[in-house]
Amino acid sequence: MAGYSNQTGSPKPGDIPNAGEGVKSAASLCKDGNYYSELTSKDLEWSIAATASTETQTFYCINDQGYFGHVQLIHSNLGIWGAPASVQMTARFRGEGVNKFFSINLTNFTLSANKLSASTNLMSITMSPDGQSFSIQVTNPPELIVSLTFERTAKGYKIGEGKSFFGDGFVSHKFWPACKVSGMMIVDGKAHDMAGEGTFVHAIQGMRPHLVASKWSYVDFSGKNVETNNRTKLSLIQFTTPEYYGSTTVTQGSIVLDGALVGVAVDNETDFVTTEFDEETGYRPPTEVNYVWEGKALEDGKPFKAVLNVKPKGLCQKVDLLAEIPWALRKIVSTFVAKPIIYQWYDEATAVVTVGETEHSLTGHVYHEATFVV
Repeated sequence: MAGYSNQTGSPKPGDIPNAGEGVKSAASLCKDGNYYSELTSKDLEWSIAATASTETQTFYCINDQGYFGHVQLIHSNLGIWGAPASVQMTARFRGEGVNKFFSINLTNFTLSANKLSASTNLMSITMSPDGQSFSIQVTNPPELIVSLTFERTAKGYKIGEGKSFFGDGFVSHKFWPACKVSGMMIVDGKAHDMAGEGTFVHAIQGMRPHLVASKWSYVDFSGKNVETNNRTKLSLIQFTTPEYYGSTTVTQGSIVLDGALVGVAVDNETDFVTTEFDEETGYRPPTEVNYVWEGKALEDGKPFKAVLNVKPKGLCQKVDLLAEIPWALRKIVSTFVAKPIIYQWYDEATAVVTVGETEHSLTGHVYHEATFVV
Protein backbone atom coordinates (compact mmCIF):
# COMPACT_ATOMS: atom_id res chain seq x y z
CA MET A 1 0.00 0.00 0.00
CA ALA A 2 2.76 2.47 0.89
CA GLY A 3 4.25 1.98 -2.55
CA TYR A 4 1.33 3.72 -4.21
CA SER A 5 2.83 7.08 -3.33
CA ASN A 6 5.47 6.52 -6.02
CA GLN A 7 2.97 5.88 -8.80
CA THR A 8 1.25 8.36 -11.06
CA GLY A 9 -2.31 8.34 -12.32
CA SER A 10 -5.22 6.27 -11.03
CA PRO A 11 -4.46 2.82 -9.63
CA LYS A 12 -5.39 -0.16 -11.75
CA PRO A 13 -7.13 -3.32 -10.52
CA GLY A 14 -3.80 -5.16 -10.44
CA ASP A 15 -2.35 -2.51 -8.12
CA ILE A 16 -5.01 -3.02 -5.45
CA PRO A 17 -4.79 -6.15 -3.26
CA ASN A 18 -7.71 -8.47 -4.05
CA ALA A 19 -9.60 -5.76 -5.95
CA GLY A 20 -10.92 -8.40 -8.33
CA GLU A 21 -13.08 -9.73 -5.52
CA GLY A 22 -15.08 -6.50 -5.62
CA VAL A 23 -17.06 -5.33 -2.61
CA LYS A 24 -18.88 -7.48 -0.09
CA SER A 25 -21.31 -4.97 1.40
CA ALA A 26 -22.60 -5.37 4.94
CA ALA A 27 -26.09 -5.95 3.50
CA SER A 28 -24.91 -8.67 1.09
CA LEU A 29 -23.45 -10.62 4.01
CA CYS A 30 -26.77 -10.67 5.90
CA LYS A 31 -28.90 -13.81 5.82
CA ASP A 32 -32.59 -13.94 4.84
CA GLY A 33 -32.83 -10.16 4.49
CA ASN A 34 -32.34 -9.58 8.22
CA TYR A 35 -30.32 -6.40 7.90
CA TYR A 36 -30.88 -4.92 11.36
CA SER A 37 -28.59 -5.68 14.29
CA GLU A 38 -28.99 -3.79 17.55
CA LEU A 39 -25.85 -2.10 18.85
CA THR A 40 -24.21 -2.97 22.13
CA SER A 41 -21.59 -0.89 23.93
CA LYS A 42 -18.96 -3.30 22.59
CA ASP A 43 -19.79 -2.11 19.06
CA LEU A 44 -18.79 1.44 19.98
CA GLU A 45 -15.31 0.72 21.27
CA TRP A 46 -12.51 2.62 19.52
CA SER A 47 -10.50 0.11 17.49
CA ILE A 48 -7.35 2.21 16.72
CA ALA A 49 -6.01 -0.25 14.17
CA ALA A 50 -2.26 -0.47 13.56
CA THR A 51 -2.84 -0.73 9.80
CA ALA A 52 -3.97 2.10 7.51
CA SER A 53 -7.28 3.37 8.90
CA THR A 54 -9.34 6.44 9.71
CA GLU A 55 -11.74 6.23 12.63
CA THR A 56 -14.29 8.90 13.53
CA GLN A 57 -17.02 9.62 16.03
CA THR A 58 -19.37 12.33 14.79
CA PHE A 59 -22.23 14.05 16.60
CA TYR A 60 -24.82 15.95 14.51
CA CYS A 61 -27.45 18.20 16.08
CA ILE A 62 -30.42 20.21 14.80
CA ASN A 63 -31.72 22.27 17.70
CA ASP A 64 -35.26 23.36 18.49
CA GLN A 65 -34.70 26.74 16.78
CA GLY A 66 -33.49 25.07 13.59
CA TYR A 67 -29.78 25.75 14.10
CA PHE A 68 -27.21 23.12 13.15
CA GLY A 69 -24.08 21.95 14.90
CA HIS A 70 -21.68 19.06 14.57
CA VAL A 71 -18.55 17.91 16.38
CA GLN A 72 -16.23 15.18 15.12
CA LEU A 73 -13.13 13.45 16.50
CA ILE A 74 -10.84 11.85 13.88
CA HIS A 75 -8.01 9.37 14.46
CA SER A 76 -5.92 8.56 11.37
CA ASN A 77 -3.20 5.96 10.99
CA LEU A 78 -1.17 5.81 7.79
CA GLY A 79 -0.13 2.21 8.36
CA ILE A 80 3.46 3.13 7.47
CA TRP A 81 6.20 2.17 9.90
CA GLY A 82 7.51 5.20 11.75
CA ALA A 83 4.68 7.51 10.66
CA PRO A 84 2.78 8.78 13.71
CA ALA A 85 -0.98 8.68 13.96
CA SER A 86 -2.78 12.01 13.71
CA VAL A 87 -5.74 13.24 15.72
CA GLN A 88 -8.04 16.03 14.62
CA MET A 89 -11.29 17.70 15.55
CA THR A 90 -13.75 19.29 13.16
CA ALA A 91 -16.83 21.23 14.19
CA ARG A 92 -19.44 23.53 12.68
CA PHE A 93 -22.13 25.86 13.93
CA ARG A 94 -24.77 27.29 11.58
CA GLY A 95 -27.49 29.62 12.91
CA GLU A 96 -28.27 33.14 14.13
CA GLY A 97 -26.36 34.54 11.15
CA VAL A 98 -23.25 32.53 12.02
CA ASN A 99 -21.69 29.88 9.76
CA LYS A 100 -18.35 28.81 11.16
CA PHE A 101 -16.22 25.71 10.58
CA PHE A 102 -13.35 24.54 12.77
CA SER A 103 -10.54 22.11 11.97
CA ILE A 104 -8.02 21.71 14.79
CA ASN A 105 -5.11 19.32 15.24
CA LEU A 106 -5.10 17.60 18.62
CA THR A 107 -2.53 15.88 20.84
CA ASN A 108 -2.44 13.49 23.79
CA PHE A 109 -5.06 11.07 22.48
CA THR A 110 -5.97 8.67 25.29
CA LEU A 111 -8.61 5.95 25.57
CA SER A 112 -10.42 4.83 28.71
CA ALA A 113 -9.79 1.29 29.90
CA ASN A 114 -13.01 0.09 28.23
CA LYS A 115 -12.18 1.93 24.96
CA LEU A 116 -15.58 3.67 25.01
CA SER A 117 -14.31 7.14 25.93
CA ALA A 118 -11.52 9.24 24.43
CA SER A 119 -9.71 12.38 25.52
CA THR A 120 -7.22 14.80 23.97
CA ASN A 121 -5.63 18.11 24.94
CA LEU A 122 -8.71 20.09 23.81
CA MET A 123 -11.56 17.58 23.42
CA SER A 124 -13.11 14.63 25.20
CA ILE A 125 -15.91 12.17 24.44
CA THR A 126 -17.19 10.26 27.45
CA MET A 127 -19.74 7.45 27.39
CA SER A 128 -22.00 7.21 30.45
CA PRO A 129 -21.69 4.13 32.68
CA ASP A 130 -25.05 2.81 31.43
CA GLY A 131 -23.99 3.17 27.78
CA GLN A 132 -26.99 5.35 26.94
CA SER A 133 -25.37 8.74 26.41
CA PHE A 134 -22.22 10.59 25.44
CA SER A 135 -20.80 13.79 26.88
CA ILE A 136 -18.78 15.88 24.41
CA GLN A 137 -16.49 18.62 25.70
CA VAL A 138 -14.32 21.02 23.69
CA THR A 139 -12.24 23.73 25.30
CA ASN A 140 -10.60 26.03 22.76
CA PRO A 141 -11.52 29.55 23.91
CA PRO A 142 -12.52 32.02 22.74
CA GLU A 143 -13.23 30.55 19.32
CA LEU A 144 -15.00 27.36 20.42
CA ILE A 145 -16.27 25.86 23.66
CA VAL A 146 -18.61 22.87 23.52
CA SER A 147 -20.50 21.09 26.27
CA LEU A 148 -23.08 18.68 24.85
CA THR A 149 -24.87 15.53 25.94
CA PHE A 150 -26.29 13.08 23.39
CA GLU A 151 -28.77 10.66 24.98
CA ARG A 152 -29.93 7.79 22.78
CA THR A 153 -33.74 7.81 22.36
CA ALA A 154 -34.19 5.06 19.75
CA LYS A 155 -32.41 1.77 19.15
CA GLY A 156 -28.87 1.96 17.86
CA TYR A 157 -28.12 -0.21 14.85
CA LYS A 158 -25.66 -1.62 12.38
CA ILE A 159 -26.33 -3.49 9.15
CA GLY A 160 -25.48 -7.12 9.86
CA GLU A 161 -22.03 -7.08 11.41
CA GLY A 162 -21.59 -3.47 10.36
CA LYS A 163 -18.73 -3.95 7.90
CA SER A 164 -18.41 -3.82 4.12
CA PHE A 165 -15.24 -5.47 2.80
CA PHE A 166 -12.98 -4.24 -0.04
CA GLY A 167 -10.23 -6.69 -0.90
CA ASP A 168 -7.87 -6.33 2.07
CA GLY A 169 -9.76 -3.41 3.62
CA PHE A 170 -13.17 -2.58 5.05
CA VAL A 171 -15.58 0.23 5.93
CA SER A 172 -17.75 0.17 9.06
CA HIS A 173 -20.70 2.35 10.09
CA LYS A 174 -22.67 2.20 13.34
CA PHE A 175 -25.49 4.55 14.29
CA TRP A 176 -27.50 6.08 17.05
CA PRO A 177 -30.12 7.45 14.62
CA ALA A 178 -32.02 9.52 17.20
CA CYS A 179 -30.74 11.27 20.30
CA LYS A 180 -31.95 13.93 22.72
CA VAL A 181 -29.37 16.71 22.77
CA SER A 182 -28.74 19.17 25.56
CA GLY A 183 -25.98 21.68 26.22
CA MET A 184 -24.23 24.59 24.56
CA MET A 185 -21.89 25.55 21.75
CA ILE A 186 -20.04 28.81 22.46
CA VAL A 187 -18.70 30.29 19.22
CA ASP A 188 -16.50 33.40 19.35
CA GLY A 189 -17.75 34.10 22.86
CA LYS A 190 -21.48 33.80 22.09
CA ALA A 191 -23.45 30.91 23.63
CA HIS A 192 -25.97 28.92 21.61
CA ASP A 193 -28.38 26.54 23.32
CA MET A 194 -28.28 23.30 21.32
CA ALA A 195 -31.24 21.54 22.95
CA GLY A 196 -32.81 19.49 20.18
CA GLU A 197 -32.33 16.25 18.26
CA GLY A 198 -29.16 14.53 17.22
CA THR A 199 -27.53 11.65 15.36
CA PHE A 200 -24.34 9.84 16.28
CA VAL A 201 -22.18 7.90 13.80
CA HIS A 202 -19.11 5.79 14.56
CA ALA A 203 -17.26 5.09 11.32
CA ILE A 204 -14.06 3.27 10.40
CA GLN A 205 -12.30 3.22 7.05
CA GLY A 206 -9.92 0.29 7.37
CA MET A 207 -7.97 1.38 4.29
CA ARG A 208 -6.63 4.51 2.61
CA PRO A 209 -9.50 6.97 1.99
CA HIS A 210 -8.92 7.41 -1.76
CA LEU A 211 -9.46 3.66 -2.26
CA VAL A 212 -12.96 3.65 -0.73
CA ALA A 213 -15.19 5.70 -2.98
CA SER A 214 -15.50 7.97 -5.99
CA LYS A 215 -18.45 9.78 -4.43
CA TRP A 216 -20.27 9.94 -1.10
CA SER A 217 -23.59 11.22 0.22
CA TYR A 218 -24.54 11.87 3.82
CA VAL A 219 -27.99 13.01 5.00
CA ASP A 220 -29.33 13.96 8.44
CA PHE A 221 -32.95 15.19 8.44
CA SER A 222 -35.10 16.24 11.40
CA GLY A 223 -38.74 17.07 10.68
CA LYS A 224 -42.25 17.30 12.01
CA ASN A 225 -45.49 15.83 10.73
CA VAL A 226 -47.45 18.75 9.29
CA GLU A 227 -50.68 17.44 10.90
CA THR A 228 -49.69 15.78 14.18
CA ASN A 229 -46.44 17.65 14.95
CA ASN A 230 -44.77 14.30 15.73
CA ARG A 231 -41.05 14.13 15.04
CA THR A 232 -39.26 12.08 12.39
CA LYS A 233 -35.57 11.47 11.78
CA LEU A 234 -34.06 10.27 8.50
CA SER A 235 -30.38 9.44 8.09
CA LEU A 236 -28.43 8.05 5.17
CA ILE A 237 -24.87 7.18 4.20
CA GLN A 238 -24.18 6.15 0.62
CA PHE A 239 -21.02 5.75 -1.41
CA THR A 240 -20.00 4.45 -4.82
CA THR A 241 -16.71 2.60 -5.04
CA PRO A 242 -14.03 3.43 -7.62
CA GLU A 243 -14.14 1.44 -10.84
CA TYR A 244 -11.42 -0.95 -9.70
CA TYR A 245 -13.93 -2.11 -7.07
CA GLY A 246 -16.71 -2.39 -9.63
CA SER A 247 -18.31 1.09 -9.23
CA THR A 248 -20.57 -0.54 -6.62
CA THR A 249 -23.03 1.55 -4.61
CA VAL A 250 -23.21 0.76 -0.90
CA THR A 251 -26.03 2.42 1.01
CA GLN A 252 -27.63 2.27 4.44
CA GLY A 253 -30.05 4.44 6.30
CA SER A 254 -32.87 4.55 8.80
CA ILE A 255 -36.28 5.98 9.61
CA VAL A 256 -37.20 7.00 13.15
CA LEU A 257 -40.91 7.77 13.35
CA ASP A 258 -42.56 9.18 16.48
CA GLY A 259 -39.53 8.22 18.57
CA ALA A 260 -39.21 4.60 17.39
CA LEU A 261 -36.78 3.06 14.92
CA VAL A 262 -39.23 1.92 12.25
CA GLY A 263 -36.73 0.41 9.87
CA VAL A 264 -33.27 0.31 8.40
CA ALA A 265 -32.88 0.51 4.66
CA VAL A 266 -30.27 -0.81 2.23
CA ASP A 267 -32.19 -0.13 -1.00
CA ASN A 268 -31.76 3.61 -1.17
CA GLU A 269 -31.04 6.19 -3.82
CA THR A 270 -29.45 9.61 -4.13
CA ASP A 271 -31.04 11.13 -7.21
CA PHE A 272 -29.56 14.39 -8.51
CA VAL A 273 -32.69 15.70 -10.25
CA THR A 274 -30.86 18.73 -11.65
CA THR A 275 -27.21 19.79 -11.45
CA GLU A 276 -25.11 22.82 -12.27
CA PHE A 277 -21.49 22.96 -13.34
CA ASP A 278 -19.21 24.53 -10.73
CA GLU A 279 -16.34 26.28 -12.50
CA GLU A 280 -14.36 26.52 -9.27
CA THR A 281 -14.20 22.74 -8.73
CA GLY A 282 -15.08 21.20 -12.11
CA TYR A 283 -17.84 19.10 -10.50
CA ARG A 284 -21.61 19.15 -11.00
CA PRO A 285 -23.32 19.45 -7.59
CA PRO A 286 -27.11 19.16 -7.43
CA THR A 287 -29.51 22.07 -7.57
CA GLU A 288 -32.32 19.65 -6.66
CA VAL A 289 -31.93 16.21 -5.12
CA ASN A 290 -34.24 13.42 -3.97
CA TYR A 291 -32.97 11.10 -1.26
CA VAL A 292 -34.98 7.87 -1.20
CA TRP A 293 -35.19 5.15 1.47
CA GLU A 294 -36.93 1.80 0.91
CA GLY A 295 -37.29 -1.29 3.07
CA LYS A 296 -39.53 -3.26 5.41
CA ALA A 297 -40.57 -2.20 8.90
CA LEU A 298 -38.81 -3.98 11.75
CA GLU A 299 -41.95 -4.80 13.73
CA ASP A 300 -44.51 -5.96 11.17
CA GLY A 301 -42.65 -6.23 7.88
CA LYS A 302 -44.79 -3.60 6.17
CA PRO A 303 -43.04 -1.89 3.26
CA PHE A 304 -41.85 1.64 3.87
CA LYS A 305 -40.58 4.37 1.60
CA ALA A 306 -39.32 7.85 2.32
CA VAL A 307 -38.61 10.56 -0.24
CA LEU A 308 -36.77 13.67 0.95
CA ASN A 309 -36.75 16.51 -1.57
CA VAL A 310 -34.15 19.25 -1.21
CA LYS A 311 -33.17 22.21 -3.35
CA PRO A 312 -29.69 22.96 -1.98
CA LYS A 313 -29.36 26.65 -1.28
CA GLY A 314 -27.79 26.82 2.15
CA LEU A 315 -24.19 26.08 1.21
CA CYS A 316 -22.11 25.90 4.36
CA GLN A 317 -18.80 25.25 2.67
CA LYS A 318 -16.95 23.57 -0.16
CA VAL A 319 -14.36 21.64 1.83
CA ASP A 320 -11.06 20.85 0.13
CA LEU A 321 -10.55 17.38 1.55
CA LEU A 322 -6.81 17.39 0.89
CA ALA A 323 -6.43 20.45 3.09
CA GLU A 324 -8.14 18.69 6.00
CA ILE A 325 -6.09 15.49 6.22
CA PRO A 326 -2.56 14.90 7.59
CA TRP A 327 0.36 15.97 5.39
CA ALA A 328 1.77 12.48 4.77
CA LEU A 329 -1.64 11.08 3.85
CA ARG A 330 -2.28 14.12 1.66
CA LYS A 331 0.87 13.32 -0.35
CA ILE A 332 -0.41 9.77 -0.98
CA VAL A 333 -3.98 10.72 -1.82
CA SER A 334 -3.02 13.62 -4.09
CA THR A 335 -1.12 11.15 -6.30
CA PHE A 336 -4.48 9.69 -7.37
CA VAL A 337 -7.02 12.47 -6.77
CA ALA A 338 -6.68 15.98 -8.16
CA LYS A 339 -9.10 17.82 -5.89
CA PRO A 340 -11.62 15.93 -3.74
CA ILE A 341 -14.38 18.31 -2.62
CA ILE A 342 -17.13 17.96 -0.01
CA TYR A 343 -20.15 20.17 -0.62
CA GLN A 344 -21.91 20.76 2.71
CA TRP A 345 -25.41 22.25 2.86
CA TYR A 346 -27.94 23.02 5.55
CA ASP A 347 -31.43 23.51 4.11
CA GLU A 348 -35.13 23.47 4.74
CA ALA A 349 -36.68 20.37 3.19
CA THR A 350 -39.88 18.36 2.83
CA ALA A 351 -40.32 14.61 3.04
CA VAL A 352 -43.04 12.04 2.53
CA VAL A 353 -42.76 8.81 4.54
CA THR A 354 -45.12 5.94 3.74
CA VAL A 355 -45.36 2.90 6.02
CA GLY A 356 -47.84 0.34 4.73
CA GLU A 357 -50.86 2.40 3.72
CA THR A 358 -50.10 5.31 6.07
CA GLU A 359 -48.51 8.43 4.66
CA HIS A 360 -46.72 11.08 6.69
CA SER A 361 -45.97 14.52 5.23
CA LEU A 362 -43.03 16.25 6.91
CA THR A 363 -41.29 19.59 6.97
CA GLY A 364 -37.97 20.25 8.61
CA HIS A 365 -34.26 20.85 8.21
CA VAL A 366 -31.54 18.72 6.66
CA TYR A 367 -27.78 18.72 6.82
CA HIS A 368 -26.46 16.95 3.74
CA GLU A 369 -23.17 16.39 1.98
CA ALA A 370 -22.06 15.42 -1.50
CA THR A 371 -18.43 14.37 -1.83
CA PHE A 372 -16.73 14.13 -5.21
CA VAL A 373 -13.43 12.26 -5.18
CA VAL A 374 -12.76 11.64 -8.89
